[in-house]
Amino acid sequence: MIYFRKIRIVVPKSWSVKPEYKRIPVPSITKQYIIVDKEVTIKTPHVRGLKRCGGEGIYMYLNSQDFILKKGFTKWGMHDHVIVHEWGHLRWGLFDEYPKSSKFTFYQEKDKWNPVKCTKQITGVIGKGPGCKLPSQDCNTYDTGKKMNKNCKFCPNLLQSVSASLMGFSYLNAITMFCDKDEVSVDEAQRHNRHAPNLQNLHCGHKSAWEVMRRHKDFKDAAALLPSTSTTPFFEIIQSSDVYRVFVLDVSGSMKQQEKLKILRQTGEYVIHEVIRQGSWLGIVTFNSLASTVKQITQINSKSDRDELIAALPSSADDATCIGCGMEEAIRILTLQLGNAENTELVVISDGLNNRGNIQASTQKAIREKVIVHTIAVTQEADTVLADIAKDTGGKHYTYLDTGTISFAATFSETIQGDLTSTLSQHAMLVSEKIDSTPSYTLKFDFTIEEGLGANTSVTVISRSIHVMTLELTGPKNYTQTLNTSGTYATLLIPDVAQAGKYEMKILMQERQQTIEYYVKSSPTNDDIVEISSWLSSSKINISSGELPVAFVDVRKGYASLVEAIVEIQVESDNRTCKLNLKDNGNDPDIISNDGVYSGYIFPECLSSGRVSIKVYASGQEGKTKRLKQVFGAPVLAEVEDDPETLNSSFQRVQIMEELFVTEYKDTDTADVITPGRITDVDIYNIVKKTNQYGESRNFTLSWTATGDDKNIGQASSYIMRISDDFDILLNSFDTAELLDMKNYSFIPKEAGLTEALTFVVNAEQMYTETTFFAIQAVDEAGNKGAVSNIVSIVVAKGYRAVGEPGSLDIDTEEANSVMAVVEDAKVAAIAGGSVGGVILLLISFVVVYICRKRQLKNLLTNIKMGSV
Repeated sequence: MIYFRKIRIVVPKSWSVKPEYKRIPVPSITKQYIIVDKEVTIKTPHVRGLKRCGGEGIYMYLNSQDFILKKGFTKWGMHDHVIVHEWGHLRWGLFDEYPKSSKFTFYQEKDKWNPVKCTKQITGVIGKGPGCKLPSQDCNTYDTGKKMNKNCKFCPNLLQSVSASLMGFSYLNAITMFCDKDEVSVDEAQRHNRHAPNLQNLHCGHKSAWEVMRRHKDFKDAAALLPSTSTTPFFEIIQSSDVYRVFVLDVSGSMKQQEKLKILRQTGEYVIHEVIRQGSWLGIVTFNSLASTVKQITQINSKSDRDELIAALPSSADDATCIGCGMEEAIRILTLQLGNAENTELVVISDGLNNRGNIQASTQKAIREKVIVHTIAVTQEADTVLADIAKDTGGKHYTYLDTGTISFAATFSETIQGDLTSTLSQHAMLVSEKIDSTPSYTLKFDFTIEEGLGANTSVTVISRSIHVMTLELTGPKNYTQTLNTSGTYATLLIPDVAQAGKYEMKILMQERQQTIEYYVKSSPTNDDIVEISSWLSSSKINISSGELPVAFVDVRKGYASLVEAIVEIQVESDNRTCKLNLKDNGNDPDIISNDGVYSGYIFPECLSSGRVSIKVYASGQEGKTKRLKQVFGAPVLAEVEDDPETLNSSFQRVQIMEELFVTEYKDTDTADVITPGRITDVDIYNIVKKTNQYGESRNFTLSWTATGDDKNIGQASSYIMRISDDFDILLNSFDTAELLDMKNYSFIPKEAGLTEALTFVVNAEQMYTETTFFAIQAVDEAGNKGAVSNIVSIVVAKGYRAVGEPGSLDIDTEEANSVMAVVEDAKVAAIAGGSVGGVILLLISFVVVYICRKRQLKNLLTNIKMGSV
């Protein structure tokens, strides 16, 4: 048994101070589990950042007015049911067991269409409309000879005794359990439905919730509770307070190389001047063989405070490297200031191998003192222990490589977090670029400020040496601003609130520069702004294993998903740079389609051994990018149609991801170890039933999205298509299943992203009351096999004969019937109104648009004569 032992509630700094509140800096809270907020657009409880089966999400969102403060039964169910449902996503990496989309609402098995649910014991009705109160013959579940109408759905009975599963219809009061294995030892009402096409089966290998949960440390380490154990949670209320941090800077001999120390000073100046927020506290410690405090903990309240801190930045370097010495000195001065160093932050920057002191002991001290340590590795030569220090203390780890477009200042800035309880305290990075050699005496770049931003907007330019420059800014409504400067650092600040719109910055230089950096940041004027967050599937990748890292970027406005945005990542190593597009289409490796989380593989061509840096570019276009008003979250009793809101202004963001470390890299010119991607959307697109001399013939059109040669890029060489009457054979020993007989047809895969179609022809003399299963695997030219696809169940008959042949996505029966219904309605209207010509023109307009869109019903118009309808 497990329970919530301690719940920490964080309230904003702006709230009145109360004696029972414990004041700590919110950035030190490394796990931001649940956000409770008032949001006009999004009401649905949900979890953002689902990564993989068994992996933790980013946060859970609960609406205060429509959920938390709602007494009794909410439209998502009882509060405890909903929270545990979402906790399953957030903590244990479970996925939903209700239909993932209207496309996967029913599946064929035995002699009927079965609704997607877990467990099978849940009862209900099937129909159309709210509460399934609009029954239709189109929803006949026993008519397996045609595709189920897409408007049909399953509505569970609200009063029933089935106890599982909370990852399914959690709004049912009787449901209090998770599904377990599909075995006789498990109560029938709690057995997992492995055949249902839901997200849990798709992403967790058809394992039940409990099979996944038992792997988690919560259950591995859980001991039996004594009967006397109190399961009442302990509540601690925390109020956001000022941040205390120390910069711990390497001044060993290696920092003198390649102008590293000079770059460190310039970077520190930018961060102290432009990034660290008013009211926060900062100290500076340097280390080589020993450690020294060069600036005691200082609260930043004025420009002079910032200038004093900048003046303390190191200007000389020598001797060996003792990273732990610097960490312990920083903890010492924080303890002197505060009494203890708990909930403080260190930013440790180093370029070399630790060769003095006991770094493991120093890390353990930081852990005991509950100090968060962020680390930055300067170039490939920095000690790999830096990543371990950050991970073990709950911090972040970044890399600065001295080549490419990712600057030291941009990397350093990522370690400085704002107050997570107030969006207004944060800033948005719009532009962040480094150019190693300017091509001319003039440098231009554009940026866009959307509505909701514009406060404290600044453009900063940094050069390696002193130069005379002129910064010319133009913007909306003939806005102009000019700054003449001489030096290595210049900031142009737009006064008041910058107008929304597009700006152009022109930098005029008297001579070309070897390296120049420029940044644009802006603060919000309200809480409803665009935000992005990013993460990797793993921070360490062994390429020789065939595993590839996956980049994920969450793009949202408030708590609402933004779709049809443009998301790219730039991947940089010592000798390679490439840009990749991320997609939100639900195809491998994306988890859920149109949820605002964009994802993509990072391919070997973009990688090399050692440290890799990644920069995220996200942008949205006015009139194209949409904000969803519904999210994929807790199931709801009354479905609400999503009416997306089109953004009325463009936006852009840039962010640096944490470090990726690559081992066992091999050039793909000599070894192809990357497999094709997994196909995740095999589905019955259409069914045509015919009677012949042998009995009944059914043509099942199966469709899926083609994968590539290397994951989702390129074109696979072939498909392996197998069938079995035993589901477990396809799931656990795919290679032993029967190959689908393709007769003399060759099925050559299409380019990745295109739709494939296969006609699965079944002939039988008996009634269609049995089930067979189909799955597919892509193969590349090197013989690498992709993962087995999702498994589709198909109703067949005993003694059936099945063959496959290339198919086509002709309009399915359901759509054809709906078009013909429109034709019949038009005929009636023409006769009733007596205006044959006018009605036919409207009808032709409809049909032509439909044909252009679907490329179907090519001969429909030839049967319609003017005046003879």
